[in-house]
Amino acid sequence: MWTRARFLLVVALVAPLAAAGLPTPESVLGFRPGADYKLATYEQSLDYFKKLAATTKHMKLVEAGKTSQGRPMTFALISSPDNLAKIDHYREIARRLAHPQGLTDAEAHRLAREGRAFVHIDGGLHSTEVAGAQHTPQLAYDLVSRTSDPDVKAILDNVVLMLWPTINPDGQQIVAEWYMKNVGTPYELSGLPRLYQEYVGHDNNRDAYMLNMVESRVLEHTWRQWEPQIIYVHHQSGPFPTRIWLPPFSEPVGIEAPYVISREVNMIGMAIAKGLEEHGQVGATHMGTAFDAWYPGYVDYAPNFKNIAAFWTETALFQYATPHTYTIDDFPQNMRDLREQSLYSSPWPPGLWRLRDAVDYMETASLSVLEFAAKYKESLLYDRYQSGRDQIALGQKKAPYAYIVPREQRDPVA
Repeated sequence: MWTRARFLLVVALVAPLAAAGLPTPESVLGFRPGADYKLATYEQSLDYFKKLAATTKHMKLVEAGKTSQGRPMTFALISSPDNLAKIDHYREIARRLAHPQGLTDAEAHRLAREGRAFVHIDGGLHSTEVAGAQHTPQLAYDLVSRTSDPDVKAILDNVVLMLWPTINPDGQQIVAEWYMKNVGTPYELSGLPRLYQEYVGHDNNRDAYMLNMVESRVLEHTWRQWEPQIIYVHHQSGPFPTRIWLPPFSEPVGIEAPYVISREVNMIGMAIAKGLEEHGQVGATHMGTAFDAWYPGYVDYAPNFKNIAAFWTETALFQYATPHTYTIDDFPQNMRDLREQSLYSSPWPPGLWRLRDAVDYMETASLSVLEFAAKYKESLLYDRYQSGRDQIALGQKKAPYAYIVPREQRDPVA
């Protein structure tokens, strides 16, 4: 259980050891992730990932491809040294369970027991939602600097984390440079005067079924190489005044997603909420009317149709790294009584909200997902197989079996 007291005790015990061998984020970035009026660029984040990986046996870097502007799309594999030494073996287990043809249930159970859970977590792709990309260096450091903590050890023994600093490197670079250029001027909160991803901007996460963008193709290619069981993408713009929105999704949801995968997503959302309450981080909410899962092409939902528990969260955002104080008068009239609700059980009172607060909420959420994956590792792997097995069987007896496109049509080129 991630209690705040235990966290502070562990940090106090390992800090001298960590300082001796592992670079802290602030030692490389020049400031603590989430600091007021500070944003790390992608180049700074990647530089930190490289320096951290060079000092620990718990982290390896993989370059997955290039962005539209030619930057490397890099992610870190974070796990135990033993798991990393056998990473190709565990990856093949994940790939075999993802393609269940020819497997028996007994064989799948054996592989699920032997395998490791692969979990993709990233710093987001909507680059003006800045906290996601600021939390990933902190998450990487806190995992590899606390390897003797029993909770972290359980994660590292059972999970292989695929941690991406961001999945929109060009955007992080553009937004951070723009904000840092304008901090302290009348234009500090001004909007970005260009798209933060070439051609598509904010619609980059709607490209998962078309794969028009090279960044989308890099992600899809990587997922097919590694076949993670969980994909978690961080967003910001939680419904005000709540502090973070979590699954279950609003209605309507994708009706063709495997049932057990949808249940996993709901369980993970509740596991995150529990972790936040254990840290005293109030204000989590679920469902509502804002974030449904009907559109089948979100990069953070489309993998559900490929038997992967994929989802996003929405953490509260003010603007960039500028802090802001809210009063009760800012709240909607019907929420000023701070009344507890079934899916909003710990209302957030008004007050100061900093980028660091969002970073802390995101790190708790990420750690809660990893804790869930460690505890339910075997179920995650077997459910991936079972969903694929059942979907194949369903496709053999339920229409449509195929789409027929006539040669004579109004638009032959399309």
